[in-house]
Amino acid sequence: MSNYTIQLFRYFYSNIPPLFPKEEKEKIKDAMWQLETNQSLTPHQIEDTMITFGYILWPWNQAYKDFLTIAENAYGEEFLLPYLSEDLRKKYFHYKDYGLSLRDLHSGRPAVFFESEERVELYRALLKMQEDLKKYVNQQIASTEKKRFLDKVEEYNKILQKIEGQLNGLREIALNEQDHPILADEIREKIRMFEYGLCLLGPELSFHSVSQSIDFFTGRKMDLNRMRGIEEPKQINFYDE
Repeated sequence: MSNYTIQLFRYFYSNIPPLFPKEEKEKIKDAMWQLETNQSLTPHQIEDTMITFGYILWPWNQAYKDFLTIAENAYGEEFLLPYLSEDLRKKYFHYKDYGLSLRDLHSGRPAVFFESEERVELYRALLKMQEDLKKYVNQQIASTEKKRFLDKVEEYNKILQKIEGQLNGLREIALNEQDHPILADEIREKIRMFEYGLCLLGPELSFHSVSQSIDFFTGRKMDLNRMRGIEEPKQINFYDE
């Protein structure tokens, strides 16, 4: 598990978006070297390191994904078609006649439309397309789109601050949960899963999913209280008005 996590960290580092502060990038590089050379580190400690930098990189990665998505919607097909054979190009246009799009190629939907060898060729072409899109987006960010990209990073940074506030609220709930230790453990585990989403270790993080979890655990506590009420006799405080 630790080797796999370190491999993810290498990928994490090698795909840092443009304009990311050099000093922060050097810190990530130094941390990666420590993880690769220090054999005494536990998997949990390695994950903690990735999560720490995940908080720093998340706004940048999200902004970069937005720019890649915009570029793919505008120019993806233009970049893809030169990498397809003539026969596959014709079949791709036939595929589009069914109402499917370039974005659908990233899902499993085309599996029934293309033969296995065609899917291999298509997969390789998509990788090449992504490389070209990244080069294009990097050039745009370095020149005409620099301000817009940094504004988008700041926009996601504000979202991250809200997410951190929600996670801190969950930590507070777990810390103060005295009646149901199992609930406190569930909350801490959920927080960990959210933090995994910052750095490729888990499903992508979203503010909506974090916000929903607070209501979920409120309901979970009510359920546990009801279950406990079945097993324990009710105590009535006659002094309450």
